[in-house]
Amino acid sequence: MINQILLICSSIIIYEFIKYSKFINIVKSNLKIYKKILKLFKFNKVSDFRKEKLILNYSKSLFIVSIKIFAILISIFILMLILNLFSNSFLNLVISILGIIELSIIFIIYHIVRKKINAKL
Repeated sequence: MINQILLICSSIIIYEFIKYSKFINIVKSNLKIYKKILKLFKFNKVSDFRKEKLILNYSKSLFIVSIKIFAILISIFILMLILNLFSNSFLNLVISILGIIELSIIFIIYHIVRKKINAKL
């Protein structure tokens, strides 16, 4: 029972953290940078010096965005480890197929409820 409560709490906290940190936007910007780099390699008319300069700029931005993604994922993992201190079998539940299904259902239900509450405001 404690594992289910921890699962519900963790899923709500993770959902709100992802919304607050704008994780989806960060991932989208990461993909945009990858697209720009690939598009740059396809251009033959651009000089090599210009390509080098653009690749350096793109790689700097890609590094910064990737560090943000990594930091968010590490924060979520640390939260899971902290919650595992309350119940030793919590991580086993989260990693199991049943736990993943429960987590997904909780995410979906919370997303729908949150959307309806925000629509009324």
